[in-house]
Amino acid sequence: MKAIAVISGGIDSSTLLYKLVKENWDVKALTFVYGQRHKKEIESAKKICKILNVKYETGDISTVRKLITKGALTGDIAPPEVPETMEHYDTLKQTIVPNRNSIFLSIAIGHAITIGATHVFYGPHMSDRGIYPDCRKEFVEKFNEAEKLANAWDEINIVAPFVEINKLDIVKLGNKLGVPYELTWSCYKDGKNHCGVCSACRERKRAFQESGIKDPTIYENESK
Repeated sequence: MKAIAVISGGIDSSTLLYKLVKENWDVKALTFVYGQRHKKEIESAKKICKILNVKYETGDISTVRKLITKGALTGDIAPPEVPETMEHYDTLKQTIVPNRNSIFLSIAIGHAITIGATHVFYGPHMSDRGIYPDCRKEFVEKFNEAEKLANAWDEINIVAPFVEINKLDIVKLGNKLGVPYELTWSCYKDGKNHCGVCSACRERKRAFQESGIKDPTIYENESK
């Protein structure tokens, strides 16, 4: 069947895309430019799609940035620094972009219906549950219900295959599928290499360590 996959170029969405291709979905990848500081993830998404020979499109919604300017990833207000710890709840909340997944999914659903796709996939996982409300199973279920009502004349299904597993399990799956993790991008900063200290880099490191799979990532700072 035909599907849209919302991808970012990171570990989770790249593994998701490999999984869908393995399952023979007719999938188109959709990435959003929304004013994020870490635009390098978009180049990673393009590379992954090129390897898989998957149709790819970038949705430029960067003008929305002024409406959701808050926190470390899109905001200009203090604290502007990307958090360099994943130990404190209040610190990690700085990386929340208000209603981001709802915005992405709404647009992806509209595009899916336009091209005749019946499924929209995205890659939230259990490890993000505590911080990001739109990565929870409850959100996926309720949002799915709302979108079915909003698009009653068309079949549409929102699917989050990883929502009940942890990131280390995603890494294990991706390793089996042959995902080139060295091409993926997780860092919240936009340097030449992963910074190694932001919360996203720390989570990435830990997933590889706990999975027992060699981490191919080059980090500027190897501190744990």
